[in-house]
Amino acid sequence: MSDVKGLTRKERSERTRRAIVRAATEEFRASGYHGTTMAAIARRAGVAVQTVYFVFHTKPLLLTAAIDQAVVGDEEPTPPELTGWWQEGISTKDGHRALEVFVANVAVIEERAALLDRVARAEAMTDPEVLGVLVHHERLRVAGFRSYLETFSARGLLRRELALDEATDVLLTLVGSTTFLEFTEGRAWSIKRW
Repeated sequence: MSDVKGLTRKERSERTRRAIVRAATEEFRASGYHGTTMAAIARRAGVAVQTVYFVFHTKPLLLTAAIDQAVVGDEEPTPPELTGWWQEGISTKDGHRALEVFVANVAVIEERAALLDRVARAEAMTDPEVLGVLVHHERLRVAGFRSYLETFSARGLLRRELALDEATDVLLTLVGSTTFLEFTEGRAWSIKRW
């Protein structure tokens, strides 16, 4: 948190926020949801516990921010649908290339987000607030995957007998966090191989 001279208040606040989210991400990955404390997050971020509460209020809101940051990235946060790879994928006439682009870039997202998804899924079984976090992010994921596949449908790249909902379900399963972790952790596949 050093080297903050010359930054505006807004820039300092954003730097602090990012540091807290990074620290929370590391804590959630290492200790799970239940094992992660706001004090541990504060220590790792180099801020006071009160700062963590002031910025995020609750642990579920902090988990939401960690998942959001994992999806859009940290350095230059960009929602997937606004990235160059997304635009390439939805504009190519080659369905195989569009899927390659999608899967390669979802792998980058999953590398950051899959363990957080696992943490949320485990805690959601007993914590209604975390269930809400999980449901919210799953809705966003479904909407994003469906939006990508709608361009396939519009360009005639889906098989006629394959409904858009079915194609979305298949893609969600094949390139979802659970499958990603099963292959990369459980089967020791490299991310590139996945």
